[in-house]
Amino acid sequence: MKICRTFLFFLFAVLLSGSLSAQVITNFDLTIFKPLPEVDLGSLSMANDLSGAPRVFQISILPANIDVVLEGEITWTDLGQTSSKKLFDFKTRVFKSTTFYNTDLGSTAIRIARTNSDNNVINDLVKRGKPVGRFDINLTLKTPLGAVIRTATDFVEFVNPTQSFTILDPQPGADLQPGNIVVSWIQVPGASKYKIKVNTRTSNNQSLETALASGSPLIDFDQIPNSKTSVKLSELPNKRPILEAQELVVQVIAVIPLPTGEKELFSDIVNFNVAGLNDARDNAIKNDLMSITQSLPGGLGNTLISLLSDKNLRITRLLDEKGNPISEDQLKNLLNYLNANPDRVVNAQFIR
Repeated sequence: MKICRTFLFFLFAVLLSGSLSAQVITNFDLTIFKPLPEVDLGSLSMANDLSGAPRVFQISILPANIDVVLEGEITWTDLGQTSSKKLFDFKTRVFKSTTFYNTDLGSTAIRIARTNSDNNVINDLVKRGKPVGRFDINLTLKTPLGAVIRTATDFVEFVNPTQSFTILDPQPGADLQPGNIVVSWIQVPGASKYKIKVNTRTSNNQSLETALASGSPLIDFDQIPNSKTSVKLSELPNKRPILEAQELVVQVIAVIPLPTGEKELFSDIVNFNVAGLNDARDNAIKNDLMSITQSLPGGLGNTLISLLSDKNLRITRLLDEKGNPISEDQLKNLLNYLNANPDRVVNAQFIR
């Protein structure tokens, strides 16, 4: 009878111990640092001695110094898919509750007791070069005897494996007026601010990257609040003035705070042209001239069409047949008359 009482007392003490452990843990949180601009697959693994890996997530178990065991798994869902695949599952040895990072696993008193992985799924991911898709971390906190205390989950997504983002405006090769150049881009989640750089491109043989890095930039990484995703260049302090007929290149940089510092995410580089103030006038005159070329004798019409189609052609002076200056309105009236009466064109000459 005494042995039975002793056994019952021992069983009661074990159950009470597990119950108390479950009650005293008041906080169990998992936080993945988002976004993660650059990590490799090893940074998402669970193994001993990850001290050389970047900090990817934090686990907080409070109050401290309570004996606990942590179990969990990491699953992966590919882009465009709805079902997930398990990458890893793991279980730690008993350790004292605390707040720690993934880099503390195996480098402190927190040791991994066992881990399993699906090599087929891992190999598929390794071939991608960088993590792509959604990664879910699901954790279960237990007492040393296996009673569940709390659970915690979090996830991170990698949508763009090239780790860049897109400038929406200007479009490549666009012609923009000097005082109305607007740069806009897609919002980058987690960015604390943006920076912008603008430089000139001196020839078609110069790469966009070389043009951006060369010489003295017009705008050199001016900072823009994260609440904005567009800016007019004329509102920024320029190092050098933006001139007519220049070709410019622009890049936006998103600055993302991480536990170990800041990460810069670079947009693609876009080139565009600065139009002259008289471009609208010039284009109107050239369009009017081209509309009457079909009635010109010989092959002169085709020659004029080719000449007037050149966007770099500038109209610097308006003269009559005697070399006297005429106004834009006088020329417009003449062109309108010739468009309405093409038979009145008796001769035309093209002088280089």
